[in-house]
Amino acid sequence: MRFRMMFSVLLAFAAPVAVAPIAVTAQEGEAPLPPVEEKVLPGNNNLRALGQIQDYMKAVTSLKASFRQHAPNGTVAQGTLYLERPGYIRFDYTDETPFLVVADGKTLNFVDYEIGQVSKWPVKDTPLRALLGNSVDLAALGAHIELDPAGATGVIALTAQDNDRPELGTITLYFRQKDETKGGLQLNSWAVVDAEDRVTYVELSNQQVNIKLDDKLWEFEDPRGLSKRRRPR
Repeated sequence: MRFRMMFSVLLAFAAPVAVAPIAVTAQEGEAPLPPVEEKVLPGNNNLRALGQIQDYMKAVTSLKASFRQHAPNGTVAQGTLYLERPGYIRFDYTDETPFLVVADGKTLNFVDYEIGQVSKWPVKDTPLRALLGNSVDLAALGAHIELDPAGATGVIALTAQDNDRPELGTITLYFRQKDETKGGLQLNSWAVVDAEDRVTYVELSNQQVNIKLDDKLWEFEDPRGLSKRRRPR
């Protein structure tokens, strides 16, 4: 359970390979969007969409949002996401989930306060590098783009995979075109399919972009050696 949840979060941002049908989040008041299906698009459209995503990455340097994480076993966790480019992210669970995920610019830390354990990876060696950089390199990410997947008008899907480490699975980021937002896009949700075809889905809401984030967000209390195993509030 812990291993699966850990990689559900880590994978939440980078990923090609055919993706199992996944629902794209609809905005409030809209009908649910249909599942994603593969389709071939003209190259010019792909390049234009890539340019939009690159503009978004350059325009949005920080982000705070609420998130809901739907795990393969049906459980739902929620909390607050903080992001600052390049290299910083924090998944702060606000329910009773005893985990914390923090990247401090170089190292991604998965903190388990229940068992007093910290697992670490270089950010550059995780799928999160796709979201935490200042641009998108499709070749480096082994990625491809879909426009209006399954007829979902105004949605751009970026799917990627680390071909050197297929055990990390695939990820699809869903951007919705919104003229009034920075870069003309909004990161709407993402879906991760692991090596065993289990799907983890994360959706964002209440987004604030380009706000000042406290440097202390990239720090955490190390639970190793603590007598009480709990996540500090």
